[in-house]
Amino acid sequence: MNGSLKPGFTLMEVCVALSVLAAGIVVFGRYLDGFNRVRAQERLHVNEILAAAQTMESLVLTPPACLDSSFTLNGVDASLKVVPGVKPLAWAQVGSLRRLVRCVR
Repeated sequence: MNGSLKPGFTLMEVCVALSVLAAGIVVFGRYLDGFNRVRAQERLHVNEILAAAQTMESLVLTPPACLDSSFTLNGVDASLKVVPGVKPLAWAQVGSLRRLVRCVR
């Protein structure tokens, strides 16, 4: 039995293991960065949709004047296009939402 052999890892094995661990940490960090970026974009998109829905709801609850117009309400661009006819109605468009609303003559 040779007394110079000791149980354990060689320096080369330790260096390879640390390199693999470092590469894994870098990849995981990039994954988290991309995930957080996508999450922030989704949050922004949801807030825009909620603002558009709230603006549309305010047009339904408080009927606007019957005029073809474009305006900003609650920080959201909106437009009205009056429907010709007996009833005072207008197409309201807020972002990608479009709805028929009553208007005041």
